Amino acid sequence: MPQRINHLAAWVAALVYFVFGAIWYGALSGPWQAYMGGKGAPSTPGLYIGSFILGLMLAYATAVALARRPEDRTLTQGVSFALFIGIAVFATQTLNQALYEARPFGLWLIDAGYVVIGFALIGAIVGGWKMRAAQKG
Repeated sequence: MPQRINHLAAWVAALVYFVFGAIWYGALSGPWQAYMGGKGAPSTPGLYIGSFILGLMLAYATAVALARRPEDRTLTQGVSFALFIGIAVFATQTLNQALYEARPFGLWLIDAGYVVIGFALIGAIVGGWKMRAAQKG
């Protein structure tokens, strides 16, 4: 299966996810900071490196999931897979956690929205990026 993974697509998808996060949280920094009580993690290089690595892990997990069957490597299937997992697994369970932690619904909406939409971008890139025959191995 590793030979069916488009490594360049996974890296590009992780970079897009990371940049999307900067745009998303940059645009929503006011409400996000208000929901967080004015505090968040300090901006350090380690924070950004860790964030990128976690996005890369998500991109590779998506690539592995879509590599099981060649017919799954389409833009539509990549987005569908990401939306399904993002909503059915991530969003539902983080909402459950937010309810028990009495966190604001708006905070959950901002955080879950980033992951679900960003994951759909990863799915589109990883699913839709066709490898050349020589790359497939």
